[in-house]
Amino acid sequence: PVWDEKVHGQGPGVRFSMRGGAYINDAFSEKDWTHSPFPGDPIVPRDRYNQKFEFRGTGIWEHYFEPVSDFAPGDKSCIDKPYLRMSHENIVPGLHANAPWAPRGWRYGGPEYLMAHGEVLYADWYVPFRKYAAKTTKKYIRFNEEIQRRAACAFENPEHSLGMHIRHGDKWTNRELIPTSRFLEYAQAFVEQGGKAIYLATDSALVVDQIMRDWPKGVSSHIVQQPGMEALSKDGKAAFDLGLSAHRANAEALTDILALSKCTFLLHGLSALSESAMYLNPDLVNRAVNLEDLVFDEGGISVAHWKKQILPQGGLIMR
Repeated sequence: PVWDEKVHGQGPGVRFSMRGGAYINDAFSEKDWTHSPFPGDPIVPRDRYNQKFEFRGTGIWEHYFEPVSDFAPGDKSCIDKPYLRMSHENIVPGLHANAPWAPRGWRYGGPEYLMAHGEVLYADWYVPFRKYAAKTTKKYIRFNEEIQRRAACAFENPEHSLGMHIRHGDKWTNRELIPTSRFLEYAQAFVEQGGKAIYLATDSALVVDQIMRDWPKGVSSHIVQQPGMEALSKDGKAAFDLGLSAHRANAEALTDILALSKCTFLLHGLSALSESAMYLNPDLVNRAVNLEDLVFDEGGISVAHWKKQILPQGGLIMR
């Protein structure tokens, strides 16, 4: 989620004292000892000092998620414990690009041993990242009642459903824009096999218009969307650059993630949002098709394979 000053910056905030001076040490992979540091073990100096901390507003997390623990800032049990800070470099490029265990939505950069360009197909490349992310998600990520309610209202009956995440917006800057016609082939086969609702998650109003205007009515009539979507681009901009409330855009994106995770099948491209849906529901990986595999791996899953091998896994028998 992105910070929204009008929502997350309001409220009394918190003030508390803990021991300062602790920091994160750099770690390196045995495959790259010098060039790509990522967050390692915490370093707690012996001469650490008592420090007062103050954070304004309500913060971001609990607007969308349940607390990860029962810790409350300022609890007396923590006064003598170290307060650990992460530097910007720990996060970017440390976590974002260099950490070998950090999940990635696509090959967007980092040391070559992690990217494995030309050596590993995307389907195989994703395996360790998805495994680690699913384990972490199960342990720490729990949507609050508001987001759960939004997803339930947006997608009331996910049985025998297809999720489609069509990411356009500003995606053209570093990835392939998948035309809606590529999704249509698979969506049409899904309907022909007896599939029910098709949940559409997109950041583009143009995608919605094109589907509802150009797709056969027998397919477009199955489309379900989150009602009242505002974070929809019409000109190649990112959703967070449209001048809308960041809080609103956060809630809409997280609602789509949760709704997609409840789908029986998933069609998607290279996107962190699509990956997040599979972190929430790891079983979805085996019933998902990454349509960008055709671009990057010169292969991918054909419509025939989709009908014969994948749809039956979700209870749709080939007709």
